[in-house]
Order: sequence, then C-alpha cells, then structure tokens
Amino acid sequence: MYRAEQLNEITSKKFDVAVIGGGINGAGIAMDLALRGVKTALLEKRDFGWYATSASTKLIHGGLRYLEYFELSLVHESMTERERLLSNASHLVKPLRLNIPIYKYSKRPAWMVRAGLTLYDILSYGKSLPNHSFHANTRRNREQAIIDPALNQEDLIAVLSYYDCQVAFPERLALELIIGAEEAGATVLNYCEVSGLSQDSEKNYHLLKTTDVLSGTKYEIKSRYVINAGGPFVDKVNLNLDQFVGRKMGGTKGSHLIIEPFEGGPKEAIYVEARQDGRPYFIIPWLDYYLVGTTDIFYDGDMDEVHATEAEIKYLLHELNQLIPGHAFNEDDVLYTYSGIRPLPFEPGKKERSVTRRHIILDHEQAGGSAGIFSIIGGKLTTYRSLSEEMADLVCSRLAHKATCSTRRELLPGARMTNHNHDAIKDLVKRHQIGESTVEHLLSFYGSRTQEILEQISQTPELAALISEDKPEIMAEVVYAVRSEHAQSLADIYLRRTTLGAYADRSVEVVNKVADLAAESLSWSIPEKNIQISELMLLISEQD
Repeated sequence: MYRAEQLNEITSKKFDVAVIGGGINGAGIAMDLALRGVKTALLEKRDFGWYATSASTKLIHGGLRYLEYFELSLVHESMTERERLLSNASHLVKPLRLNIPIYKYSKRPAWMVRAGLTLYDILSYGKSLPNHSFHANTRRNREQAIIDPALNQEDLIAVLSYYDCQVAFPERLALELIIGAEEAGATVLNYCEVSGLSQDSEKNYHLLKTTDVLSGTKYEIKSRYVINAGGPFVDKVNLNLDQFVGRKMGGTKGSHLIIEPFEGGPKEAIYVEARQDGRPYFIIPWLDYYLVGTTDIFYDGDMDEVHATEAEIKYLLHELNQLIPGHAFNEDDVLYTYSGIRPLPFEPGKKERSVTRRHIILDHEQAGGSAGIFSIIGGKLTTYRSLSEEMADLVCSRLAHKATCSTRRELLPGARMTNHNHDAIKDLVKRHQIGESTVEHLLSFYGSRTQEILEQISQTPELAALISEDKPEIMAEVVYAVRSEHAQSLADIYLRRTTLGAYADRSVEVVNKVADLAAESLSWSIPEKNIQISELMLLISEQD
C-alpha cells in the first residue's frame, strides 16, 4: 500500500488503540493487540527501531547482575522470555556462551559469582540452554583451552561460563513485530509525529493531532485509548499531549565500541568487571568484529545528539588493555562507535547501575492526567513480549474485549518456515544461482521471508547482483525494503532494513549504488537522491 493510501486510511478509521513509538515495546504492544483483533494504529515520528532499540548491546539475556539488587522475579521473567524468543524468533536469536574471568582483585569473588550463576540456572528451570560451568585457572585447564588464552593470566583465579543469547540486529526484531502487527490488521506508520491531543466530539475518543514528517501534511486520528511507548522520549511525548503527570524518565547513556578483529583475540564472549569502577562490561564477537561495552551514565542532554565521548572511549580501551595485554589497544583500533539512551524510570538519588530495569505501566488518570492514556516507563529488549501482554490485557479489560494472548507461542513472520518455504527457496536459489554466503545471510536475517526476496529476482533478474563484491547482500533487498518494509529514506535502507550499515568499510561506491536503486523505487529526483546520500554520510561520520 502506498503511503498516501495509508495516511488516508488512518484518518478515516476509528481505532481502539493508538500506540505512539515504534521501538521494541511499541512494536510488541501493537502486535499483541492486533493479534487479539483490537483495532490498532502504530505511529512513529522517525523510523521503526531507530533509537534505543538499535543502540542496545544486542543481547537477549536474563540479567545476571540484577541478582545483586534482588530482582529475582525480573530475572525469572527475562529467562522465560529468552526461551520464548529462542523458539519464536529462531532465525534472529542465537545462543551465546559467555565467560566470566575472576581475578584476585575482583570485587565479586569466585564463590559469589558461582552462587549467582547457580541461582541463575534455578530461575531458568526448563530452559534449553546448558547450565553454567566453573574452571579453575590451573595449568591443565589452560592446556585444554578452557580458559581463553587471550585473557590476562596474571592473578587470574578462575573462569565461569554460562549461556545467554544474542540478537545481532535488534532493529530487525522490532521490524518483524511491526510486520506481524500489520499482517494481523494493524495500521503502522513511520515518520508520523504526534504533536497534540484533544477530546473528540464523540466523548469516548481521543483526537490525536499528527504530522506526516515527509510531506508536512497534518492529520487527525481518532482512538479510544492511547499508549505512549516513546522509550526515552516518553516525557516529551506526554508534554506534546498536554499530560502533566510529572517526570517519569531518567535514562542513562550506554556507549559501545566496534573493534576490528586482531590476532589472538577471544573466541567467545567475555563478561568482566571493569578495574576502574567494578561495573561489568562485555566483549562480544559480533559479525566479523568485537563489540565492547557498555557504559552507564545518567544523561540529561539533547536526546538527538547522543554520541560516545572521548572519556567513554578511553574508559573502554583502558579496560581492554588491562584484560587483553597481548594487544595495545588505542583509538585506531576503534572502527566506529554507537550510543543510546536506556529508557529507565526516574529514580533520583540512585546510582546508575541500581536503577531498576523493570517496566512500569502508568495509568495517566491515576497520576492527574487524562483517562484512557497510558505510558510505558522502562522495560528492556528481552522482556518486550511480557510487557506487551500485560499492556494488552489491561486495554482489553477496559474495552470489555474478550481475547486471549497468543504471542507466547506466536512465531515471528521470519520464523514461520514451512516445508513449502524450504522447497521454494531451494528452487529459487538454484534457478538464480545465488551464492552460498548470500543464502546463509538471507536466511539468518529474513528467515522464511527469504522466499519473498528471491521471488523479486524472477521478475527482475538484475536484482540478484551483489551490492558489494565482497559482501553477501544483494540488490533485491533494497527493493524489498521499500516495497514491503516501509523504508522511506536511504538511511532506513542502509542502517535498519539491511545489514550494510553494520560494516566498518562504509564504501561511498556502495552507498551510491544503493541510492540509485532506492531513487528508482521511491521516485526521487537527482537533487533528492543527493540529499539522501549527504544525510546518510553525515549519520555515518558521526559514528566514526
């Protein structure tokens, strides 16, 4: 459906629920409601998954360090949701083994970490992943390579190993939820900013004042209930809605480094205490690189200008040099950085790391605001589904709509692989002579939708061409992003609909090639295409 048709449709309908925010929580809520038959609209002021979701550490995890703050129920909830995602999004979420080195100077001794991991295993009873293991730092263990030789061996007492999961592209996870919501009947719009709220003449409805960011055209949308899932922007959205319910968000900034691979680097992920302050951080193999992070700093600055500072980069590099002495890390080893704001509750007086990661559903009527409006405070990537179920249960009870949650077992669109999909994909691969690395890439990113990608090539054979000779992505992905995944800009395609933006070698030639095909699909003029290229290159340069 073309965007103009979508905008006309969204203004002509009356919705039960309007969800503001297209990150992981808004996407999950929209999908849960739509699957229950609730008339749902999802509105995002920029692109889906563009902010906090895409800036995470790319983990689906139980929250081992939450045990220090006795948030046992949150850990159990996270473990349960981790297991569901392993099944429901199997093409995107993969098991990840992590090693925890314990040194003589560690603030958390080996017995304490071992006890914590034992409790971690207990709280995840029934899981499919292995329990933790303990390896003392003895000569025999080193010879058996149980303890990673990349680690600093001086004063190393033991290494404990456990499993969580990695989602290499969390923005893809959010997009699949949005596609699932749309398939279930929801109306979804990116680049649609909500700027005001009034009571409709029909008293049971709110009237949302919205602006199509791409054209500047203003619209009004009717909805009985409104859910503010704006993540770190919740307070700002509430002000736009004239909801004076007090400050609710107290986000912290997390910055990450992408480090190029190096000889003798760790083979598995590492979770370790920082020597400087005792805060745990990660070193995780990601694509062909290492992802290092994250920091945790209260942030009250410009939400649209969030970057890794020189101090954060030096902090993480210093820790790397302490942990892996065989390589002298400096800023030249940093390929690029990225940062995001965690949407945490405002809890003044607490240290950053002790602020709860548990979500809160705020009923505005109980906080002095309008009836029928809710805000999502906090929450995390791993538990988006349980939050969505709780929110949808509440809305359905208010609507007197009898429908049960189906997302506990509902496969995400890309995970719905059938024998027919397998056979069709095999046939298309053979017919169009698609390379093995490209097939592997497509299946791990699109899952069963690989068939839809390849079917485009049957109509337009040139779309089988590689975008870059040394990378697996093909031109068909660009067209698919526009036709089927609501991509509106070159940045949407390059950074969030494909894996191109993850690579450190951001080739101008590749950007131009993608821009040419996007311009054709989105009917851009030459000046419009050049603006898109300039805007994307600016975004990329801000990470370098």
